[in-house]
Amino acid sequence: MASATIPEVKPDNGFLPRQTKLLLGAFVILAAIGAYVFTSTNATQQYFLTLAEMQAKGDLATKQIVRVGGNLAPNTTHINSRDLTAQFTMTDGSIMLPVVYKGILPDTFEKSTQVIAEGKVGSDGVFHATLVLAKCPSKYDPSQIEWRDSTQVGDLNYQP
Repeated sequence: MASATIPEVKPDNGFLPRQTKLLLGAFVILAAIGAYVFTSTNATQQYFLTLAEMQAKGDLATKQIVRVGGNLAPNTTHINSRDLTAQFTMTDGSIMLPVVYKGILPDTFEKSTQVIAEGKVGSDGVFHATLVLAKCPSKYDPSQIEWRDSTQVGDLNYQP
């Protein structure tokens, strides 16, 4: 009889070495994070449309929710405190957009000059807002500050 030698077989530890598995796992995780960041920032890339851009959209502004920004036209704000309805007009100098909003307006609405509204344009041409944001003034105006004389007894800085 012939003797046969059986070769020693090493156990298979998988198809890929450990370092390759770690690199592949890290790549998949980074790709998932990158895809999430891209899709979340892509949706908020444009904060609002100008009145001219919204007018250029035409019928599309009546079919989808848009966010539009413009200046608050002076003396056009009418607030009905009974049913919390506000009517005002946004303008960019040439285009006027009447807006109706049902809800509580921001505290800075009356003092603001720029407004951002989110909603749809109705068939009547009025913008029906579901959200109104008032942009704060970008410059400090010291004339808006009310100064008090703190030289009375009981005031914190009173010195007799």
